[in-house]
Amino acid sequence: MPPTAPTTHRTLSIVLVVVGSVLLGVVAVGALGYCSVFGCTFFSEEFEPHGEEASAARATATSGTAALADRFVSGRDVVADATADGCTAGQNNWKRKDTYSHECSVVESRVMLVTPDRAAVADGLTTADAALRELGCAPASTRGGLDRVRDEYWDEGNPQVARYGAAGLPGAVYTCPDDRSVVVQPTSAREPSSQPDIALASAGFEDEISRSWYTRADASALVRSGAELALVVTVRQPYYRTRF
Repeated sequence: MPPTAPTTHRTLSIVLVVVGSVLLGVVAVGALGYCSVFGCTFFSEEFEPHGEEASAARATATSGTAALADRFVSGRDVVADATADGCTAGQNNWKRKDTYSHECSVVESRVMLVTPDRAAVADGLTTADAALRELGCAPASTRGGLDRVRDEYWDEGNPQVARYGAAGLPGAVYTCPDDRSVVVQPTSAREPSSQPDIALASAGFEDEISRSWYTRADASALVRSGAELALVVTVRQPYYRTRF
């Protein structure tokens, strides 16, 4: 006996539901695979770097980073200063999983003269390390901060030091209260590059909101200063994040 019309319709409905579920599963697996390999932001929070929340947080972060930078360089000659504000996109794939879809930060940077005396460079590094610790900052590396730079690299046997003085030294990173970080890069009047992003510091944003950064004139001022040790002190603070 052939199936009745209601039975046929019910059977067809079941088939369509099963086929639809399979197709949805295939699409979901495909999307998951794509995101795992290439990353995606289909489900990310809405990114509004000029919105009310971000603007309020930006103002607070700008004030805080400037205050920290100014406290560190207080009493020293400052050759140049720079500021920047911008955002970067996070990654969420098999290789890297950031905790944010987008992150915006403010940056305050200063070029501070420490000493024109080569014999005082080691003490200058020691003093700078102590000053950062007094501000509540700690070396991001368990091996130390500027104290490690002094002990491991400030040596005439180091060919970079022999050629460029303190400009041949690596920098150190410190973590500070309120989610701030400080990068301190030793340099000197023997800095070989006039490119500001090399000679001094790079803001490092994918998308800039504002920028008043170092210029070639600032790099030239460092060279003319005669400093045996100067420090490029760059304070950074994230103020706005969205999640995947």
